[in-house]
Amino acid sequence: MGKLLRAEPEGPKYLEGYPQVKELLKKVRWLRFIQKFKGYNKEVTKTFARSFNGQIVEVGDLKFTVTEATVAAAMGLPQEGERWFKNRSVDDQIWRTMLQNQGMDTTVFTRGIPMHVLKEEWSSLLLVIQKFITCEGRFGSMYMYHVRLMMNFIDGHTLNLPHFLLSSLKKMSVTVQKHVGNIEPHLYHHGLIKILIEDQLKKTKDTWEQFLTRNYFQEPSEASGSSPPKIPRKSRRREKNVAAQDSPTKEIEETVQKEEEDPVKNKKQKKEKGKITTQ
Repeated sequence: MGKLLRAEPEGPKYLEGYPQVKELLKKVRWLRFIQKFKGYNKEVTKTFARSFNGQIVEVGDLKFTVTEATVAAAMGLPQEGERWFKNRSVDDQIWRTMLQNQGMDTTVFTRGIPMHVLKEEWSSLLLVIQKFITCEGRFGSMYMYHVRLMMNFIDGHTLNLPHFLLSSLKKMSVTVQKHVGNIEPHLYHHGLIKILIEDQLKKTKDTWEQFLTRNYFQEPSEASGSSPPKIPRKSRRREKNVAAQDSPTKEIEETVQKEEEDPVKNKKQKKEKGKITTQ
C-alpha cells in the first residue's frame, strides 16, 4: 500500500465542484476557513510537529502561542458551540437522518459506515470534511467523529471547530514526538499549519516566501524565482569538449598569423629545410 496523501487541497479550486456544499459551509460560517487553504511546506509541518508542546511552537525564527482563540482568529472561524473531540461519544441519534435508510443496523459495519449508505448531499459534505478537517487520506467510510462534525450542519448541534482543530494539532504533535525515527506517516494538517504561520507573519508585514527562504525551508530560486537558472552539468561537459575540439584550429590560425608577420624569417627557414633534405 502506498503512502497516504494527508495534505489538504486548495480550497477555492476544490469547492468549485461542490456548489451545494459551498452554500452549507457559508451557512455555518466555515466557508472562509476552507477557502484559506492554498499550499503547504512539508518541512515546515515537520518542524511544527516536533516543536509544539500544546501551547507554544517554534518554527525557524518564528515563536508563537497556539490557543483556541488564535486558531479561531487565524481561520476566521466562530469560537462557539460544543467543545468536542474524538475521545468523547456521540449519543444523539439525530445523525441517522443522514442515512438513506434511517432504521438500518449500522453495528454490522466494523470498519466505519460506508459512504454509499449516506444521502448524496451528506456524502459530498463528508468528503470535504475528510479532506480539510480530519485529513485521513482515505475517503470510503464514515466514523463517529465525522458524524459529530457533520451534525454541526443540523440546527442546534453547533460544534466548536477551533477547539477540535487545536486538539487535533496537539494529538498529531504528541504522536510525532513519540515516533522521531519515522514521522512521515503521522504528519497531517499541512495547510492548517501554513495558515497559522501566515497569520503570525502578517503582524510584522512578513511573507510566507520570505519566511521559507530566510529559514532555509526553501531555496531562494524556488521561493522567488529571481535567481538565474543553473547550467546543467551536461552542458558544462559539452563546453569542455567543444573547447578541446577547437584548440587545433586555433594553433593553425596562430601559425599562419606568425608567418604573415615575419615573411623574411620564414623564407630563410624554408631554404635551410630544403638543404637538409637534398643532403
